[in-house]
Amino acid sequence: MPSLLKRILFEVAGHPNERTLTLSSASNDGHFISLRPLVKPSTEAEKKFPFEWAFAGTNANIKITPKSEGVAAQDFNFWFDANVYLNVPNTHRGEVNTTWTTWESGCIQETGKVFPFGKDKEGVSFMELWQPVDANRDELIITNDANSKGKSIVFKVDNAEYEGLVIVVGKWTQGFLSKKNGNSIEGLNFLRLLERESGKVEALVDYGKDAQKFPRDFANLKKGSSVDVNGLTWEVIEYTV
Repeated sequence: MPSLLKRILFEVAGHPNERTLTLSSASNDGHFISLRPLVKPSTEAEKKFPFEWAFAGTNANIKITPKSEGVAAQDFNFWFDANVYLNVPNTHRGEVNTTWTTWESGCIQETGKVFPFGKDKEGVSFMELWQPVDANRDELIITNDANSKGKSIVFKVDNAEYEGLVIVVGKWTQGFLSKKNGNSIEGLNFLRLLERESGKVEALVDYGKDAQKFPRDFANLKKGSSVDVNGLTWEVIEYTV
């Protein structure tokens, strides 16, 4: 089932904080994206690139293994990782192993360890706390069920010049588009759209020089079809409305 999660706490090495409005989307077929824009970018570097991080992948990039009631292991091999793309120093490379535990409140605790200095060095533990929200509402309304019913649409591009993924769950759309071999913020583009109750679509995040190449019209499509957006062809790899 499609889902939309809002992060409410991020803790690294015992230091809790939250500087972002992070939303993670997962489609009905298990494709995923997480965008983490800063709420109040402060430095010049943050103003130029106002994101803590972003990552995405298809269902081929994640393995989910139930462990017990309300507990599952999720192992990620990201297709796209903004830190890897930008060659950020001391960035974890390779699979990320996490454990997801659903609390009685409905919140979901994610725990894991990353190895920014290499697998042969000491790892860094982290914890993220997620609140499921109703993807079919145009406000961040709390729900106790991580799974939503309704719209689940996914676009993908992977050609000689670009790679990208756009995921629509309910009224919320998130996407990334990166220019291959760019490895700078000039090659990155991010999108977050919200469809209001009135039907008007509002861009909450619309970042990058090629942001006009994101698909923004989701009607009259079908799985396996393609759409051309300002010279870039996207494949519809999932379509449920």
